[in-house]
Amino acid sequence: MDDSAISLIRIVVTLLYVLVTAVAFRWLLPGLTPSFKRLATLFFLAQVVLVGLALTHEPSSSFEFWLWHLDREWNIQATLASLQLASIGFAALLTALLLRGQSLWRRLYFAALALLFFFLAYDEYAVLHEFVFNWKYYYFVVGGLVVALTLAIASMSARSTWKWHGLLMVGLATSALGGLVVETNCGNPIFRAINLCVNHFLVEEPLEFLGMWLAFVALLNQLAFLSPGARWRRALFVLPVCWLLMLAVSPAIHPIERYADGVRAADVAFASGMRLQGYRLGKSKDSLVLFLSPNGRDFSGRSLLDRGYSIHLVDQATGVSTLGRDKNVVLYYFQLGPRYVPVYRQWVELDRPDSIPVNRAYWIVLSLWQDINGEFSHDPVLYSDHETLSDTQIILGELVVPAAVSSASPPTDPPARFDNGFTLAAVEWPDRVGAGEMLSIDFSWRSNVAGSEDHAQFLHLRHAESGEWWIYDQMPLGPRLPTRLWYAGLSDSETWQVPLPADLAPGPYSISTGLYRSRDRERVPAQGADGSTFLDGRAHLGSLVVE
Repeated sequence: MDDSAISLIRIVVTLLYVLVTAVAFRWLLPGLTPSFKRLATLFFLAQVVLVGLALTHEPSSSFEFWLWHLDREWNIQATLASLQLASIGFAALLTALLLRGQSLWRRLYFAALALLFFFLAYDEYAVLHEFVFNWKYYYFVVGGLVVALTLAIASMSARSTWKWHGLLMVGLATSALGGLVVETNCGNPIFRAINLCVNHFLVEEPLEFLGMWLAFVALLNQLAFLSPGARWRRALFVLPVCWLLMLAVSPAIHPIERYADGVRAADVAFASGMRLQGYRLGKSKDSLVLFLSPNGRDFSGRSLLDRGYSIHLVDQATGVSTLGRDKNVVLYYFQLGPRYVPVYRQWVELDRPDSIPVNRAYWIVLSLWQDINGEFSHDPVLYSDHETLSDTQIILGELVVPAAVSSASPPTDPPARFDNGFTLAAVEWPDRVGAGEMLSIDFSWRSNVAGSEDHAQFLHLRHAESGEWWIYDQMPLGPRLPTRLWYAGLSDSETWQVPLPADLAPGPYSISTGLYRSRDRERVPAQGADGSTFLDGRAHLGSLVVE
């Protein structure tokens, strides 16, 4: 934004405040009690100072940028806006309580106003409306309903209160002009001339402040008309303090999990003092959001300069990185985390190429580094609540790149169907093999469900004459794809190279196989092609001659 545009906005906002000041201190405030006049003046001076700082202050750090920005959440301006809205709610609530013995509709009207402004005060801090589709439409509808009710209640009230009902509607209209109209119509040629589409908040927020202050003055005058006692007047000072305390302990800003759906908390400390507070994997796991914080409460972000992070997909079977992304830390996306620690949100796309091997298990690995005079130094991990791959690498999660779903029909007579949704679709092995040689045996698997835990597969050879058993176990598809990462629609095969002992007794053997859970070695029940249940979960496959 150029200097002439910002100068013009400063002039417009200054003129707005001068106009409101002249009107307020000439016609609006004189009828208030001294305590109410002090309260209204205090709110007005506070917003003048904060709006003035936002328009003139040149921030020297990311923390100052956030602290005085008119369009950021949870900072001083947002706190004042929430407090002012809550005070309007308290004034409306006290008015409803003092209207005992008068029209029920008037009492209900002020009670409804109180509830509305309490919601708006909390929404100002927790930003609830951002999660509601087409929220501006609902705000317009509610605003129109409030205006209609205000007109109806004014017609039933004393003529001396009409101007305060009118002032309330003026305040609501001014606030709506800033919060809804300016942003919605920023493409107007007049607005484009001062870059308002990009910087609409420089006019929007002052209009909202002024509009809500006018509404507050209107309700204070309604309350003063009822001649409240000292206890009620003191309550209007005490209740806003209670609101501030409520915001301080509100879950709206504390847990890192509230910043976005699906965020997982983390507690990882690096030797440099950097910490990982949380992260979020995209639904397709092609994107990753990290929440990093500097050492202690360094709001300036200096400890993040020249720092970066790397995200790698590491093949679990080979330990080799298949895909990697390196990015510098971005200081713009600043938020507050647990215990009011500054957190900087980082977004990275993994951009998996089509050539990446499918049906393989990958770890999603994070490491931090620092660029020192062109030399990259990896940041050691001091402690972590997540598994580590090395002293500098944190495992954030794992994924499998699925193969294209096969259009082939499932087998009608598979050797075994297991109760966990896995199917042994086919098995092939030679008729004869020599003792001490490799037995090559192919297992084809299908899955109708997503896996949730690890299973191992056993291979049993039983001598037809002596009855002695020889046993061999491994994962069904080998270490490349554990069953916990199998997905619905999986169709894959694995060739086992089974080393037979040199002293294995020659002769005919029966071959059987099955699955068991790795955590407790409990076998998974299985049925044959004819639907009969295998004894002990052991599926009989056929025979083999060992020479």
